[in-house]
Amino acid sequence: MNAIAELRRRLDNMIRSGTIAAVDHGDPAQGRLPCCRVKTGSILTGWLPFFTVRAGTTNEWNPVSVGEQCTILSPSGDLAQGQVLAGLYSAANPPCSNNPAAHKTEWANGDYVEHNAATGAYSLKLTGHVQIDAASLDITCSGAVKINGATIDLN
Repeated sequence: MNAIAELRRRLDNMIRSGTIAAVDHGDPAQGRLPCCRVKTGSILTGWLPFFTVRAGTTNEWNPVSVGEQCTILSPSGDLAQGQVLAGLYSAANPPCSNNPAAHKTEWANGDYVEHNAATGAYSLKLTGHVQIDAASLDITCSGAVKINGATIDLN
């Protein structure tokens, strides 16, 4: 391969758009970190690490999902050294809100948590069990409190 063609290939591979094709959630106890494979054009990459919001003493787990749009950042244009930046909306995965005042996280089963900065409202929809473990708990409410349930146990 001539030098100009190789430079062109590396330049083309430095930043590529693609779609998550497979996800390995890893097993840190076994030394296996989470990674994914990306389909970009006619290329299916090897296993590449994906970015998260935090990965230090504050740590957030929010893995990529198959079908999610992403960008591969590859130092020197070597796709084998690429890192995946996910989180691009698409027709297949549109945003869960278009309210500029809202911060909303929605999961595949329809559960969500949402805060509206304009109104101060906080909404939580959960279809499963909720558990709160705390050394102490203070609840202050300046308005009405409604509790609806089949049974209420206030030990």
